[in-house]
Amino acid sequence: MILYKFRNFEEQSKERTLEIIRNKELYFSGIEGFNDPFDGKVHLRYDGSIPEIQMAQARVQHAMRLKKSGQYEGITMSNAINLISERIDEDYIKTFAKKRTHRMQKLHNEKGVLSLSTQNNNILMWSHYTHNHKGVCFGFEWSKNDSSIFRNYKKVRYQSHYEDIWSWLHTDQEIVDKIFFTKAIDWQYEDEYRIIRKSSGKEIYDPSSLKEIIFGSSMRKENISLIISECKKNNLNPKYYKAELDIEKYQINIREYQLSN
Repeated sequence: MILYKFRNFEEQSKERTLEIIRNKELYFSGIEGFNDPFDGKVHLRYDGSIPEIQMAQARVQHAMRLKKSGQYEGITMSNAINLISERIDEDYIKTFAKKRTHRMQKLHNEKGVLSLSTQNNNILMWSHYTHNHKGVCFGFEWSKNDSSIFRNYKKVRYQSHYEDIWSWLHTDQEIVDKIFFTKAIDWQYEDEYRIIRKSSGKEIYDPSSLKEIIFGSSMRKENISLIISECKKNNLNPKYYKAELDIEKYQINIREYQLSN
């Protein structure tokens, strides 16, 4: 499966886009730069009786301790229940709820996200992410057997309601996954996949994973020539395509781009 990254190629974004070619790197953004105000916002429920909370937290501790070395490595579910029953009371619940929401929001704010799509011909995406079709779209193909971070791409879920998360029942990582991989149904047209990194920053990709470059329908010829030239200089060999407007159907057609001799 090829996943696409749309990029602006106007002056304020040109250098960052060229880094994808020159440095063979992709940037993982923090949520503060996202165009969806709901993205990465932490909202957790803390209701429930003490026995319900104890059982839920026992499940969390059991799941976490099986993966971590230390005092409770390999803990049984029965031992987890006993451990939690001794710890949880009304005071613990109030303190935990206040601290966890703050901690989880901080954790989300620190993450880096690479947003990709299965779509390469969506009119809105070309309009929103390439400055009115003047930019470019990169097509990457990664295997789940890859050893790099790019193997961890995961599909975003779209729904009409905000994710309902009962905090007591989930580990930190489960909450991160639920929030980062759930978006409002309004964004469904993007058919987004995401890769999450511990922090914002750049990751080097395998040059062979860059399969396609699609030029926007309104991209200037000098910019097309620049991208092709940079690919040659940096030993990248993608297939080149051009987005073309089909005025009879209100759609974008992706055609192979003929290189001039």
